[in-house]
Amino acid sequence: MNINPDINFNNVQHFKSIDSTNAEAHRYLENKNTQKPLWFLADNQDAGRGRMGSKWISNEGNLFCSLIYPINWDLKLMPMISALVAVVIHETISFFIGNDPKLKIKWPNDILINDAKISGALIENIIGGENKYTIIGIGINILSSPKLDIYQTAFINEFLNTPINVKHVFLKLKVNLENRLKDFSTETVNIIRHQMLNNAWKINENVNYISNSIESSGFFENISENYEIIIRTETNQVKLSSGELKLIRD
Repeated sequence: MNINPDINFNNVQHFKSIDSTNAEAHRYLENKNTQKPLWFLADNQDAGRGRMGSKWISNEGNLFCSLIYPINWDLKLMPMISALVAVVIHETISFFIGNDPKLKIKWPNDILINDAKISGALIENIIGGENKYTIIGIGINILSSPKLDIYQTAFINEFLNTPINVKHVFLKLKVNLENRLKDFSTETVNIIRHQMLNNAWKINENVNYISNSIESSGFFENISENYEIIIRTETNQVKLSSGELKLIRD
């Protein structure tokens, strides 16, 4: 495991190759504590992870990073961290490709453009001990995207005349996310929720969703203050705090 010296920030550890940036963040916290944000950035991952046990395919030239952030807010706000992360990624990608109305947030924290996945996040919280942290893993397709049978994928540079690289995106993401987390409070939660609602994929439409490994369908009505999606089925109203909306390849 070699640390790459190309990006020199006091709070960034940059690796040429690693199994998973989230795994490295966990390893760090097994032996040390941190009172400040700490980033892990990799050029390559050979065991990248996504939500619900999925594998994140990590082609070189794309962004793979994780952030350890000490929790200094009310734990009741934790569900909204996922919304905050999704909004920040959406803003970061929008900065480079413009305010494309087809750039959407798929609950809970995937980013799509033209119904193709361009980014995802994995959030893991450590709240059992004296020191409490959130670990935020983020992948953004910049140079390329994997070809998958289950859904379509996209990458930033296919929408640009002048290509950008990982450093451009990471610098913007780093500033945006650290600033948002620094200001995270009961006062900012409603702002985050409204930004999510304004950019939510398939809101006010029929959707397929997965909860407890069971696929169902219904009408996506709203998002609660606790970041639950509210779905109207033929028989009742369902609030989901875990699971995902299903993305299907055309």
